[in-house]
Amino acid sequence: MRRRSFLLTMGSAASAVMRRTAFAADAQQQIFDLFSKIASALSDDDAAMFIEAVDPDMPQFQDFRRDVVALTDLADLTNSIEVLSDTGDDTHRAEELDWFLEIVGKSDPHPVERRREVVKFRLERKGKNKKWKIVSIDPLHFFAPPKIT
Repeated sequence: MRRRSFLLTMGSAASAVMRRTAFAADAQQQIFDLFSKIASALSDDDAAMFIEAVDPDMPQFQDFRRDVVALTDLADLTNSIEVLSDTGDDTHRAEELDWFLEIVGKSDPHPVERRREVVKFRLERKGKNKKWKIVSIDPLHFFAPPKIT
């Protein structure tokens, strides 16, 4: 009797682990989709899509918002992202992306700047519909408009 009880408990534990693994895999896909959408939006001059993915309570949110709008207003952007690190669970994620950004002035067809950096993001499920929101970006200046010299 004890043996059967133990095996059933093991089965329940294994089932719980499989559910957590499925949630984590689903979260990973959702995060990947979110970053793909953000990179595409930047290339399409859609700063609002990126800004919408960021929690307005993020430190320096207003500066970030101003910078992303200015960046998309001043330049055409080409993005390439590669996930280097993806950790967390179905409510909190930490991401490291190798992000390449080519900035070409809208009034000048020559590249103004090329940036490539490991950008770190923290995300949490927020709001009543529990959508993923970016709660931290490091370095934040990566998405600032180029300095005109």
